[in-house]
Amino acid sequence: MDWNALLFAFKWIILALIYFVLMLLLTGVHREMTLRVEQPAPPSRALKSRLRVVHPGSDPNLRPGGVITLQADNILGSAPDNDLVFADRFVSRRHARLYWDGAAWWLEDLGSRNGTYVNRQAITPHQPQRLERGAVISLGDMTFELVE
Repeated sequence: MDWNALLFAFKWIILALIYFVLMLLLTGVHREMTLRVEQPAPPSRALKSRLRVVHPGSDPNLRPGGVITLQADNILGSAPDNDLVFADRFVSRRHARLYWDGAAWWLEDLGSRNGTYVNRQAITPHQPQRLERGAVISLGDMTFELVE
């Protein structure tokens, strides 16, 4: 009996058993991960966020100090099919988009004629800008503050 051949075969058998156990372990982990139950999402801050009217511009429907409740995604403009419709003469039909991404509010100018401003700084059209709580947003002659 050749001991070298026997040891060589035994070494490969042990190696194969190690790989077999590793495969069983990986299969078990994979199965466990696919069965994991999703945790419910924490309540969203977005549902509590509002715009406070600082200056209503020429919109007769708004009053200083008034509050507008926000949805998770809002199209702002003068067209009647927008989420937030403003009657200010300097607001475009589809002026801006204000949306919640799950962690922060973002404002995007949709190519409006008179621009959109955050804290008195013009934002670049079609490039969303992240908003902080208390940000001052200007559309046309109107000014709002983001409150939560």
